[in-house]
Amino acid sequence: MSPVPIAITGSLCELCHQFIDNLFSFDFTRQAVYPARWLPVGSQWTPEKPWGDAFRHHETFGDLTNSAKMCELCNVLYVDLASLNKALHQGWLGLYPFWSSGHIGDNKLKGHFRAGFRDSLQNMPWGSNKIGSIPLHSFRICRREPLRKGEEVPWLDAYRRLPAVSTTLTPSHISRVAAKWRQECTEAHPNCVKSDLHNTLPTRVVDISDSETGRIRIYESKGEKMLYATLSHCWGGIIPSVTTMANLKIRTNGMDIDELPQNFKDAIEVTRAIGLRYLWIDALCIIQDSKLDWDQEAGRMYSVYAGASIVISVLDSAGSTNGFLTPNRAPLSLISDEYAVQKVYPDINECLTECPLNGRGWCMQERLLAKRVLHFGKEQMFWECLTDFKCEDGKNYTGESDGHFVAKFMKIRKQIGVCAAQGIELDWKAWYQLLEEYTTRKFTISTDKLPAVVGAAALFKSTKPTATYIAGLWREDIARGLLWCAHYYHAPGRKVWGISTTDEISELSKPPTKRAPSWSWAALDGALDFWALRIGGFAVEVLDVAIEAEKEAIYGYPDGIIKLRGRLAQMFYHPPQDNKHDVGVLTFEPTDSPNFHSGPINSCVMDLDRRSPRLCWALVMTESPNDKYLLVLHMRKDGSYRRVGMSTAHWREVDLSRFKTQEIHIT
Repeated sequence: MSPVPIAITGSLCELCHQFIDNLFSFDFTRQAVYPARWLPVGSQWTPEKPWGDAFRHHETFGDLTNSAKMCELCNVLYVDLASLNKALHQGWLGLYPFWSSGHIGDNKLKGHFRAGFRDSLQNMPWGSNKIGSIPLHSFRICRREPLRKGEEVPWLDAYRRLPAVSTTLTPSHISRVAAKWRQECTEAHPNCVKSDLHNTLPTRVVDISDSETGRIRIYESKGEKMLYATLSHCWGGIIPSVTTMANLKIRTNGMDIDELPQNFKDAIEVTRAIGLRYLWIDALCIIQDSKLDWDQEAGRMYSVYAGASIVISVLDSAGSTNGFLTPNRAPLSLISDEYAVQKVYPDINECLTECPLNGRGWCMQERLLAKRVLHFGKEQMFWECLTDFKCEDGKNYTGESDGHFVAKFMKIRKQIGVCAAQGIELDWKAWYQLLEEYTTRKFTISTDKLPAVVGAAALFKSTKPTATYIAGLWREDIARGLLWCAHYYHAPGRKVWGISTTDEISELSKPPTKRAPSWSWAALDGALDFWALRIGGFAVEVLDVAIEAEKEAIYGYPDGIIKLRGRLAQMFYHPPQDNKHDVGVLTFEPTDSPNFHSGPINSCVMDLDRRSPRLCWALVMTESPNDKYLLVLHMRKDGSYRRVGMSTAHWREVDLSRFKTQEIHIT
């Protein structure tokens, strides 16, 4: 391809003008001979070699700071690099369009370049460990206008393919971008078309039809089928102006928008921008001082979020008063009528990992149930449906071929949503995959843990109409559901799944009040692994599962008994030898050495107290010639048992004659 001519019209300093002009004249490829200010890296290895050939920009960070006052491109560089520690501002500033990575080799995306100060390059952060990710503090030449419908551009011509992100977030911009994404979703996504129906309004919604005059009202619906939006957000403590028994009647007549926290005002503006009249916000549409109303509406979360035309997701606002329509976003440098320069935005996995909303328990099912989500991050908007995850900077994610837990959730969300829409029965494993992500989240109110997953259970049950949901698990697959354990941080590159004595294990904690039987994952707080995702061949027989009433089965109250028949043995728990580790050992006798080859079960993780040696009971749940998986139990005075941990025996000789077949009750 011949060099691409460009007429630079932006407000650039002499150095930036030369760099941009050179890149286009090079056709964004390495050169055998460079003009002045370019420094080839050479053939011998040096600390600079992975950065590639350099354009020598400003001599100091102070020079960049001064130039940023006049040059738009210097300002783009300065705003991004100023956040670095001062130790990373040493030496002259280099711009590097030809860097290399051990994962993917040389950068092949035309228009992308890194920036770093020469004496600090070795300590510059990369950001994501995802293969193919672009390093932090990278920049991109991009289009000022997005691709026209039907326009195709080669993937590597990133400067011609990827659009700039608007520096301001206005209602017209939100309307235009959301409408484009929705049209693409409706016209090109077979799995999403079915979700575009009018659905019954929730019990109450916010009617924003008069919002431009500064007034809204709570509307109590009468079963109408209408399009509406919902808000997914972090409460962040006490919310001003919630709906109560005392103010509900007044609010049905009208209220001033100024009474509301900023997140709610912004959500109303977004709802108006996308052309909808009705908005559901939990704090306004559920009577907050009525337990009866809260219980009823919590049980309807499935229909509220599943029936919404769009869910407005506030990713980065930690509290209701913060607001999320950021007026000023990442700066942009115009370089011609067609092109601009802007930072490369962080990998979506990292964005979603760090944002407050994705650590909030209620948010999981809100996002899972939604057919379409319009996410608002601190730097850009995102669109998520049952097919795509689109970013305002032009990137698309599917969650496929990516082991990150964020990507795994994208994948399972699509799988469950599509199966539910098409009436395809889900495998039980989908539920446990969902719970592994869900148990990483936190709750302001501890008792919300089971109510906040009821909607997800309803969606899952829609693919298995005869299944019975019990305290976070399913009666028909209850043996598999019992086999959960504190999450262990699987070392990258380790091919064999399994706990070793030196693994780091997540800390679990007991909630302030009992909310589920000991055998349910919901009995404790903390990240869990569900081992049934990776093993099979259960050796126990489930005789009965008893929960007093449907309410307890759904929300998970203390009383629930599982009756099992299996092989049980009394054993002794030896804690880890030092406080650095969390994995103990089981032996048949207290006096047996924990290192004894033929007897001990060597990978025991107690749920709570991992430091105290004690007697316990071990129930063989599943076994193969090489592996055994056991529940660790404590016997109560009445002869029943409660769960206290889980253990594995991998390639260990275990004397099964010490185990006796019994019928036991676990509460």
